[in-house]
Amino acid sequence: MKTYPIMLDVRGRMCVVIGAGEVGMRKVQGLLAAGARVRLVDEQPVDPACLELIRPDASADASPPGAPAGVEIIQAAYSKEQLAGALLVFSCTDDRAVNARVAQDARSTGAMVNAADQPEDCDFFAPAVINDGDVVVAIGTGGSAPGMAAFLRRRLTEGLPPQIGAFAAELTHLRDEVRKSCPDNALRMSTMKTLAGERGYDVFVAQGQAGLRELLRELLRRKD
Repeated sequence: MKTYPIMLDVRGRMCVVIGAGEVGMRKVQGLLAAGARVRLVDEQPVDPACLELIRPDASADASPPGAPAGVEIIQAAYSKEQLAGALLVFSCTDDRAVNARVAQDARSTGAMVNAADQPEDCDFFAPAVINDGDVVVAIGTGGSAPGMAAFLRRRLTEGLPPQIGAFAAELTHLRDEVRKSCPDNALRMSTMKTLAGERGYDVFVAQGQAGLRELLRELLRRKD
């Protein structure tokens, strides 16, 4: 299946997870790490040990007692009303009929849905992900072969350049400086292209932040 790759900013947005099993809790953890607000629904009490596992990654607003920040927990059977305000819905139950009903309800409210192991009930697929700071590499197979995506993630992780997350973080700061100090659009674009490319990366790895900033000064002197 052909899919359209996209990186979503879910900070402060409501995302609903139906099912608090292993798959559902992984979704909760990833959503919290991205700054989303999460509503977690399950008929059974959520295992306190699972809540402790996701607590360090919580980053959203206040939550009910006993839950990590950013998580609203509803202990009840699934109902459409639980999807109110959702941007994304993840149905992670082991009941295919429930997952299909969640998908239908989510679409009727305008939310996009992912139903575990039911591609026909998915508007999007959660890729295998490699993270290093703000650098995210996502691998998808159109929902047809999650095992292959996991295999590719292991292979690609080995080839990810060292310190690439720290390099990206430094580029974020430098980009703001370049915008303020360089009104010449062409020079600004060429400077950032060099800083963010192989030359900039090699300088950062060899000389750190100071070396990258010296390269920036060298590149901006071209305007004089």
